[in-house]
Amino acid sequence: MPPDTDGTAMATELQQDRLMREALVGAGTSVWAWDMEADALSGMDGSVALLGYAVGELPPNQAGWDTVIHPDDRPLNHAAYLRHARGEISAYESEYRARHKDGSWRWLAERGRIVEWWPDGRPRRMVGTLSDVTLRRQAQGEAAERDERLQQIMRHVPGVLYQYRLWPDGRAEIPFVSDRCVEVLGLTPQQLMGDAMEMFRRIARSDREDLMAAVSDWARSKATQRTEYRYHHPDGTLRWMQAVSSPRRGDDGSVLWHGYLEDVTDYRELEKARAAAVTADAANRAKTEFLSRMSHELRTPLNAVLGFAQLLELDDEPLSAAQRRRVGLIRESGEHLLRMIGDLLDHTRIEAGQLSIESANIALGPLLGECLDMLAPQAGEAGVALQPIEGAQALQVRADPTRLRQVVLNLLSNAVKYNRAGGSVRVRAEPLDGEVLLQVIDDGVGIAPKDLPQLFEPFNRLAQQRSGIQGTGIGLAITRALVVLMGGRIEVESVVGVGSTFSVVLPAGYELSLPT
Repeated sequence: MPPDTDGTAMATELQQDRLMREALVGAGTSVWAWDMEADALSGMDGSVALLGYAVGELPPNQAGWDTVIHPDDRPLNHAAYLRHARGEISAYESEYRARHKDGSWRWLAERGRIVEWWPDGRPRRMVGTLSDVTLRRQAQGEAAERDERLQQIMRHVPGVLYQYRLWPDGRAEIPFVSDRCVEVLGLTPQQLMGDAMEMFRRIARSDREDLMAAVSDWARSKATQRTEYRYHHPDGTLRWMQAVSSPRRGDDGSVLWHGYLEDVTDYRELEKARAAAVTADAANRAKTEFLSRMSHELRTPLNAVLGFAQLLELDDEPLSAAQRRRVGLIRESGEHLLRMIGDLLDHTRIEAGQLSIESANIALGPLLGECLDMLAPQAGEAGVALQPIEGAQALQVRADPTRLRQVVLNLLSNAVKYNRAGGSVRVRAEPLDGEVLLQVIDDGVGIAPKDLPQLFEPFNRLAQQRSGIQGTGIGLAITRALVVLMGGRIEVESVVGVGSTFSVVLPAGYELSLPT
């Protein structure tokens, strides 16, 4: 008998077909055909194998296949088929989740085409492929998560992340720039990536020339570069920018910098302010040291002058009236100068933080009485009446006795000096909640509203330097500093031509009791 060539050929073809299908399944892909009239799927061995099923475990029709498609993905899958059947797209393509036999969900990519039509235009037969793309979709999901994390980081980073590429022929481009460039540079990513020179044109001319020259040198280096330059922001301001970048040379000869850019204008201003503060602090220390030395140097000869003046007044040999008047002027002037030197010393100690406060409970009435007695001669000469103290007899304050006396004497002295003949000075006190209010009230010349903010500044006598009234301009500055050091505060109200009220609030004194 002749050899059965037809049977051998058919067996070979079937074997090749089986091997092809097995190879496709091994590669994660299967081939199928769909008889749409009978709703019969053929070649499904590979398709069901992708999901771990054996042949016959799933019905070989579209309705059976739909049972493994994720419910959320079925509508999109069917819509893609209908668009192809209506001729809106040349091929059917769909990616969807399908349930594996082990209960997990796998991502499948399906592509197909209608290859036969009935005479009336209805689709008859469709063929296609099915591939397992789970790993690709997982990789895409992981990449999307990484991208989202990167986007989150870039949204919270105050500066701009960027890439800058320089080609061998001198062309430049910005392949990537973060959205923060809108806030920092006033330019959109599209503007910068569309024209790399858009930002460079806004750099101050001298800085731009230096930067462009430096870029060529940096292209030959692998080191991280840091530079600062001035930038004309679109809002009209001149800003300082700092860029830090690392270069990497590519096989194509280009150099790609990965960099970070931030606005350091505020930092530079802060550094400038710090430098100015250091300079001012050094100047203040030098001034304080000078005033301290000068004050001490002046006190030594001045004490000698005052001592000799007192000896002359006590001399057994009587002085004439004119001589006694002159010696009195020497003594009074010396005492005034000594008070001024004392004020300077207090001011320098306060500025240097070297003035200490020793707080104690103080009966306010007796202390105010002593101060009024001390000011009585000055008030009498000025024709100013010192009114009786109001409300202080039963009050106690927590303060340094010496420094509180200095505060009260300074306020009373000013109330007398800047008063008018026939005027008066009142001192009143009243308790507050845990505090005591002390007021010195005069009906003198008053203080202009524009001068009130500078009233407690040192060496500022406002308009009084032309009044003929002696003073250094630091008495009220010292007064406020002492009040603050004692835990209090001082305020002033004044009307020109009517008078002024200085209000000092101090902590109230408290009773000490022994434990029983």
